[in-house]
Amino acid sequence: MKVNQVTLVGCGKMGSAMLQGWLQDSSLEADFLVIDPDESNVLCFDGDDRVKHFSNCASAVESGHRQSTMTVLAIKPQMMDMAIQEMGEIARGSSSFLSIAAGISTAYLRKLIGSQATVLRAMPNTPSAIGQGISALYTGNAPDLISSLARHLLRSVGKVELIDDENQMDAVTALSGSGPAYVFLMVEAMSRAGIEAGLSCDLAKKLSKETVVGAAALLAASDSNPSALRKNVTSEGGTTAAALEILMADNGLLTLMSKAVAAAKARSIRLGN
Repeated sequence: MKVNQVTLVGCGKMGSAMLQGWLQDSSLEADFLVIDPDESNVLCFDGDDRVKHFSNCASAVESGHRQSTMTVLAIKPQMMDMAIQEMGEIARGSSSFLSIAAGISTAYLRKLIGSQATVLRAMPNTPSAIGQGISALYTGNAPDLISSLARHLLRSVGKVELIDDENQMDAVTALSGSGPAYVFLMVEAMSRAGIEAGLSCDLAKKLSKETVVGAAALLAASDSNPSALRKNVTSEGGTTAAALEILMADNGLLTLMSKAVAAAKARSIRLGN
């Protein structure tokens, strides 16, 4: 079986999470070239002979690394122009590119790399670090083999949803890409509320965390939708109903979440511009 060559440009939190998933996937036949100036980002991968690390693309080229099956761009959108420029022969030699940068369109990347480039776009999220991520993938007109490789790379760190309209990617970024932060904030808010209600700090934090973890596990295991599960917990005139009257008021959680996702989508669009 042919071994794919995958170049990872950027090995920060998301890039390293993806690389960890790739290395743990025994069905993924690939070697990995990592380009990242921060050596500390790749120290934990030093013992794996499938990983070669270079601080910049020029060093990789000098060592004979040019052609890759796919180059994964795991860098911040603000750094994309400079990163592509510095890639030099790595960019010209690579046959395809998978970008996970928020807001950056495939059309814009082709302007930077070249109109002949095959460019795919995805938005994973941070639970990818434990193989529980969810990614949306736009493959455009990429060949089947390249699309399949992109799906495999993303499935190594979680679930994958294909989208046909790239314009949806800003909303995806706002919902699932940024979404883990919303859940973490919910745990923070619940913990603070528990403390204000009279619980110790440690107990409030533990109860809040385990409640969210347990509720998520129940949601994942159930065939019921979230609305049905919420109603199952809510007795008429009970304590949950009293809380939901606040959370579901006109200026409550539903309204705030809509505003938050809209703000994140607008920022993603601005990053692309």
